[in-house]
Amino acid sequence: MTNAVAMVKSNFQNPLTNQGIKSIRDLQQHLQEIFEESEHQSSVIVKLYKMLFPDWENIQRIEGFPSVGKALDEYIFNLFIEFDREHHPECFNGGSWLNQGFSSNEHLEPWEISLENCKIIYS
Repeated sequence: MTNAVAMVKSNFQNPLTNQGIKSIRDLQQHLQEIFEESEHQSSVIVKLYKMLFPDWENIQRIEGFPSVGKALDEYIFNLFIEFDREHHPECFNGGSWLNQGFSSNEHLEPWEISLENCKIIYS
């Protein structure tokens, strides 16, 4: 599965295609940019959620978590580990992803994202 259009399972429009993310390579590049332009783990987490929920500013809360396939989960986790080694060497590397990130789902395709378990409550 290399087409990002088919990468997101959701009950609403694919948020990635509106950001020009049309392939796994595009997604990898976008994720790397998020980490490169961030100073703190909390900023990264928010930007990852904004990537999937472009109307983030209008959301009061999200019940449930986005789910990702194993390859995508490992890719983001490794980016967090490297980020923490550089910016937060005193903390558990990758801990923010484990605590606040998306859930991993081995039933999804390796780079697939599912928003099916997310209920959005708007402000």
